[in-house]
Amino acid sequence: MDNNLSKKNYLNNLLNTYFNLFVVVFVSFLLFLSYVLLLKPKVDETTNAVSENISSHEKLLQAEKTKLASLQDAVIAYKKIDPVDLARVNTILPDDYDKEALFGEIEEIIKKNGFIPTSITISKEGEAGAASGDAATDSPKAPSKIGVINVSLNIAAIDYAGAKNLLNILESNLRLIDVKEFSFSGENSADLKFSTYYYKK
Repeated sequence: MDNNLSKKNYLNNLLNTYFNLFVVVFVSFLLFLSYVLLLKPKVDETTNAVSENISSHEKLLQAEKTKLASLQDAVIAYKKIDPVDLARVNTILPDDYDKEALFGEIEEIIKKNGFIPTSITISKEGEAGAASGDAATDSPKAPSKIGVINVSLNIAAIDYAGAKNLLNILESNLRLIDVKEFSFSGENSADLKFSTYYYKK
C-alpha cells in the first residue's frame, strides 16, 4: 500500500515539476499539426499563385518591351523615308477626299489626250445623293479605313485606239484606279466608270 502511495506521490511530483514543459510540448505539437494540415497548404497555394502572377506580369512586360522596340524601329524607318517617296505614296492613296482636286486631275488627263469630257460625276461611296448605280456597286467591300470614290464620265471625240490609250493611261496613273465599266455610247462617244480610293483619317 505504501508502495502504491509512494508511486502516486512520485507521479504527482513529476507532473508538478514538468507540467509547464508538458503543456509547452503539447501545445507546440498541436500548433505544428495545425500548420502541417491547415496552414501550410494555403501558404503553398498562395506562394504558387503569387509566383504565377509574377511570371505572367514578366511575360507581359517582355511582350510590351518587344512591341516598344518594334515601334521605335518603325519610327526610325519612317524618318529615313525620302519625302519624295512619301509624296508618291500619298498620291497613290491620298489621306483625304478632295473632290475638286480629283475633278481637275480627271479633266486634265482627258483633255491632255485630245478627248472632250462632256460630263463628269464624282461621288464618295455612302455619300448622300450618290447614285445607286455607281461604279463600285458590285465590288468587294473596301476595308473600313479605305474610302471609295466612284467616278462616271462621258467622253466625246474618242475612237477605239484612243480608248485603249486612255485605259492604259488611267491604269498606269500613280493614283489607285479600278476601271469598272467602259462602253461606246455612240459615234466617237464613250461612257467610263471607275473607282479610286483615299485613306480615312
